[in-house]
Amino acid sequence: MRLIQLVNFAFFCVYAMLFARFVVEYVRANEQIRFVQYVHRYTEPLYRPFRGLLPVLPDPGGHPLVLSILAAMLAFFVVHVVVRGLLRASSRPALREE
Repeated sequence: MRLIQLVNFAFFCVYAMLFARFVVEYVRANEQIRFVQYVHRYTEPLYRPFRGLLPVLPDPGGHPLVLSILAAMLAFFVVHVVVRGLLRASSRPALREE
């Protein structure tokens, strides 16, 4: 059970960081701000496989919607569900046939 909580926490951190990157890109935050540099540095390995996968669409206000970041979040969610399911299945006692 503790392992599942640890996995949930780790994936929550991934979601939070990718969401922060989505917001940073959306508001076109200044690259010189330390927080923006931190977000880019730590999300780059997570985001790199998805970069350019989907187009960047502008919203009505002209802000970029980086759909590839949302695709990355969805992919990590699928992995999260699978890992959590495998951990739960492995922690259940095996059924004994008599």
